[in-house]
Amino acid sequence: MLATDAAAAAATWRPQLYGDQRSRRIEDPIVEPLWTGPRILAFAGDGDVRLTGAEGALIEDQPTIAAALADAAAGATLLVEAFLTSEPLQAVAEIARRDVVATPKPADAVTQMVLGNRGERKGRLADRQAEARQRTIDGADERLALVAVDLLWLDDESLCDVPLLERKRILESVLTESDLVRVGVHVKPPIDAWLGSWRSFGFRRISFKAANSRYLPGQKNQDWSQAEIPHR
Repeated sequence: MLATDAAAAAATWRPQLYGDQRSRRIEDPIVEPLWTGPRILAFAGDGDVRLTGAEGALIEDQPTIAAALADAAAGATLLVEAFLTSEPLQAVAEIARRDVVATPKPADAVTQMVLGNRGERKGRLADRQAEARQRTIDGADERLALVAVDLLWLDDESLCDVPLLERKRILESVLTESDLVRVGVHVKPPIDAWLGSWRSFGFRRISFKAANSRYLPGQKNQDWSQAEIPHR
């Protein structure tokens, strides 16, 4: 979707959608943990800050984050894709508790022996439902932070045609991090050394994005994919 400036893009664009192909088919991938919390577009420029949800609705109940983003932009005009999430503000012990495996009750053990993989699928479904509940902004008492993962516009120029890896490098150089504004982590394969650490921090899914991929606002991009973090 065409836009004449960052403000117009913020008003009309939506986050890019993930493609359908398997993660192993993504060429030269950048790998990131998927934060729990809604994906948003965040605009800052000329004293104005706007947070927009994936469906285009303005998010107006986060004035502290909006003020922090204005400070983080340091006078630049920018539009970022980001997550609103409490995870960066949680204590390590609190996050790690999500990964504790409880000892199954005898009845559960019998169910597992009878159902086999069906029981495992049911457990994975419950995990995803719990994660989906976390991907809301419900609970006004929970402190949230903004985690920026992509830079779509800087000053007078759209960066959608700039390769993803370069967009991330520019993002790291223009956004000043603080308690409430963070830049998301990304790594290049091999990633085995990172998976255990990400799981210990409560992450369950990861994204694979081609380093050379462009950004297609609101459209599906087959150069982006998601996968579960394997149990190892």
